[in-house]
Amino acid sequence: MQNEAARLLVIGVGVNGALCARALHTAGCDVTLLARGARYEAIRDRGVVIEDPMTNQRSVIRVPVIDVLAPDDMYDYILVVVRKNQVAALLPTLARNRSPNIVFMGNNTSGPGEYTAVLGRERVMLGFVFGAGRREGDVIRAWAPKGIARAVLATPFGELDGTVTPRLSRLVDILRRAGLNAHVSNNISDYLTTHAAEVALVGRVIVQHDCDTYALARSRVDLTLLIDGLREVLDVLHITGHAIVPRSSSLIRYIPRSVLVAGCRALFASRFGEVGAGWHCSQAPDEMQQLANELDSLVKKSGLPVPAIRKILAMGKPTKIAS
Repeated sequence: MQNEAARLLVIGVGVNGALCARALHTAGCDVTLLARGARYEAIRDRGVVIEDPMTNQRSVIRVPVIDVLAPDDMYDYILVVVRKNQVAALLPTLARNRSPNIVFMGNNTSGPGEYTAVLGRERVMLGFVFGAGRREGDVIRAWAPKGIARAVLATPFGELDGTVTPRLSRLVDILRRAGLNAHVSNNISDYLTTHAAEVALVGRVIVQHDCDTYALARSRVDLTLLIDGLREVLDVLHITGHAIVPRSSSLIRYIPRSVLVAGCRALFASRFGEVGAGWHCSQAPDEMQQLANELDSLVKKSGLPVPAIRKILAMGKPTKIAS
């Protein structure tokens, strides 16, 4: 089916909502944004402004924008691209709307139960995001993988039961035709749980360093603690019934700690680490706290001692959300 046949709504005009909207709009898809308040007015009047933080190249796209989702507004897919802790407030509005396919894109340690309880399993799909960055006023400073990084960092989408349905294949096809590197996942729930549990620890340690990834890179103690915590996450996930997805995440068990610490130091001391991790944590400490709470629930369920995870979760409270 052609892209033009599908009508899409993107909820959330942060980094990844903007990247999705730009790609879909540029590809000729029928895509609309949902924004509220001053953000709605800025997009309505000036469009979506995206700047690549690696090249400083800026683009402006004029995408249709609405500030209210009415019950009878019909879309083939609604892409929900907001922080995990912001989803609950959207669920009543989504429940009143009759669109058949609601795709939640983002970190999620606790699974889709919160969504399905309100919307029903038949409407819920899951996926992840395509880039990283932060919003500075009306400007989205966003980076999306290119070249080899793009091939390695393909973004999964899937059904709750792991089947490959026509609507899933259609969605992935639409995204890929728009230049977004989407792929079908047979276990999207465990992928999101694995990733979010890891992010919960990484985010906590970054926030401890005031979201300065270069400062974290200089701390061998905290890098070593982080590696130990990530290894413990694998045990927590296993004993609580989650598969490790992707399976390559399990390699952290076998690679020498010194090699992993060196790799993390190089990552966090890079522009990629700053944009991909530090910037998000600086603007979303509330989400980092949410993910930490969800990981803590998994730890309690597991009954494992996991001293490194407990030490990281006990680190200082997150800083205030950046304006």
